[in-house]
Amino acid sequence: MNHKHHFRSFAQNEFGYIGMCEDCRVVNVAFNNSLFCLSLDQFDAFAEMIFDRLAMQPFGTTHGKELLLPTPMPNYFLLFSEDDLANLCALLTEAAPVLEAQRILDLSQRLS
Repeated sequence: MNHKHHFRSFAQNEFGYIGMCEDCRVVNVAFNNSLFCLSLDQFDAFAEMIFDRLAMQPFGTTHGKELLLPTPMPNYFLLFSEDDLANLCALLTEAAPVLEAQRILDLSQRLS
C-alpha cells in the first residue's frame, strides 16, 4: 500500500505529538506508545475525558501508574500516572485552539 499524507503538526513534546492529516482529516494523538486516530469531534470528547478524568478509576500498582481508563475493547485498559496525565494534558491544551480554528474553517467551507 502506498499512502500519501500531508501531515500538519500542532503540538509536540518529548512524550508525543498531535497533528492532522490534511487529506483524510484525521487527528493523530500520539502519546508514549499509543496512537489515537480521531475525528475533530472525537478529539474534543477525548480531551474532555482526559482533562476531567471521566471514567478513570484508581488502580493501585507498584510502578506509579495508578489511574486506569477502560477502552471500548474488552480487557484493554490504559494506565496513567499523574505525570503522564499532566504531559498529555499539556499536548491537548497546546493543540486545542488550532483544532478549534480548523473546525470553524471546515464548517465555513461546508456552508459556502
